[in-house]
Amino acid sequence: MRRLRGQPRAERDDRRRVRAAEAESELALLAQFVRHDSVASLADAIAERTGVRRGDLIAAAGLDPHCADG
Repeated sequence: MRRLRGQPRAERDDRRRVRAAEAESELALLAQFVRHDSVASLADAIAERTGVRRGDLIAAAGLDPHCADG
């Protein structure tokens, strides 16, 4: 099958947009972290925003000392 002339460029543009969105998301997360003085404080802010329990966020990140593998 023959490729359309603009298809490779469109695919590249899509990948660039995805990377830009990922970078923007990472920077937003970093800014959020810098505004908080601890992981627990950050987890509280994220939980409040998303409706997820703070403890669930901390456990999912592997930061819960009560759930440490050892």
